[in-house]
Amino acid sequence: MISLLRGKIAEKSLGKIVVDIHGVGYGVTVPLSTYYRLPERGSETELKIYTHMKEDGIELFGFTTEDERRVFILLLGVAGVGPRLATNILSSIIPGELVSAISSGDLAKKKIPGIGPKLASRLITELKDKVSEIEPSADVGKRTEVLEDVISALINLGYKRNEIDERISQIEEVTSKEKDIEKALKESLKIMRRV
Repeated sequence: MISLLRGKIAEKSLGKIVVDIHGVGYGVTVPLSTYYRLPERGSETELKIYTHMKEDGIELFGFTTEDERRVFILLLGVAGVGPRLATNILSSIIPGELVSAISSGDLAKKKIPGIGPKLASRLITELKDKVSEIEPSADVGKRTEVLEDVISALINLGYKRNEIDERISQIEEVTSKEKDIEKALKESLKIMRRV
């Protein structure tokens, strides 16, 4: 079973990357929370991997943090949640928020695509005790929120997704240092205007 991949990003598209390890390309599905933190093509990266066995082969799911992988595996343990839905859930909500929503019983209020009231109730019932041992770093969660807010603002200002992706590692660096969304956006706009 593959648990970790370290190599260069050969291809990168929304939710899917190819990691080149000594000339072998591994296709990896990633949630948006991971995708936004990845460097640009050609850069080195390290991903925690969940290997999903299927009848027609294997599928790899990658995460930049151990918390993401742990929450992903917990989600898979719930009836009705497969790897695709678990990936969509982590694309919509960071692990810390998900853990809090499950612990408090407020998951249905989060309006996560693919999670209706019945599934939200099942997730709370089955995972409430299990998520208590996961304490995701609040700093990582906050950083991801700022990054996602900046990306959303840039798109609203007319920038194309591929333009943002080309400079995502620089924008991520800004948002990791700057917690104030307005200041982070100003710095990110400077990055986008550079030719």
